[in-house]
Amino acid sequence: MKVSRTWLRLSSLASMLMALASAAGVFVPAVYANETPSWAAQGTGQDVVNLVIVFPLLLVSTWYVGKESVRAFLIWIGTLIYVVYSYVIYAFFVHFGPMFLVYVAALGSSAYALAGATTQVDIEQLRSHWPPSFRVRSVSIFLMIVGVAFGGMWLAAIARALASGTAPEGVAAIGLPVNPVHVLDLAFLLPLAILTGVSHWRRRAFGVVFTTPILVFSVLMAAAIVSMTYFMRARGVLASLGVVPIMAGAIGVGVASSVVMIGGMRPTTRTLGVSRSR
Repeated sequence: MKVSRTWLRLSSLASMLMALASAAGVFVPAVYANETPSWAAQGTGQDVVNLVIVFPLLLVSTWYVGKESVRAFLIWIGTLIYVVYSYVIYAFFVHFGPMFLVYVAALGSSAYALAGATTQVDIEQLRSHWPPSFRVRSVSIFLMIVGVAFGGMWLAAIARALASGTAPEGVAAIGLPVNPVHVLDLAFLLPLAILTGVSHWRRRAFGVVFTTPILVFSVLMAAAIVSMTYFMRARGVLASLGVVPIMAGAIGVGVASSVVMIGGMRPTTRTLGVSRSR
């Protein structure tokens, strides 16, 4: 499948903007000067992962998508989902400061690249890259567990807050009116994970497109959470170490599942099946 150069250029732009914003978040104290200690530590922790892992992954996958690699396309889509998710938070929930326009530009360029690329996919031709009977039930189960488990945790925290008439746990520590992770996860990401898991189990077209990308997103987000936890504890902010082995397990399962999905593709063809527009 050939992807329009427009979306590839926007993806490359997003990677450069993310690298700039992340480097500033790590090395320039003014970027998070107006945030609470908890929110600043989380921002820096995610910036490190963005700079060290996500930036090169997005850049390299963009390059190989330009070479018409189907495997790279799936990794690229997952990485773009992560970037869009992350920069919604940076653009809307970090106080106005020197990186504001960079956040907005990174969000816009990655969102347009993601939207443009997904609208070009030929579902049936993409499906042909796997054997007709290909399905990995453990992958479906993992995605559904992620969606249900995190959804249950967030809803339980919200229910306790509503019952007590207070904000959910941790909201005061980040200095925001709501937890943006609750919003994005409950509205978009967790339903997407569940729907993808069910669709893959049933061999539906939606699962063909999104199973590997959601696995890639899950790995990147779990790595970011580990890094956030480290920086919070390093800066004296209360953070449970119990989340680290859980996220490490999610990384392991996510990577293994991604390898299974990509490894199950037919080796005989490399093009994706969409027309290139200039």
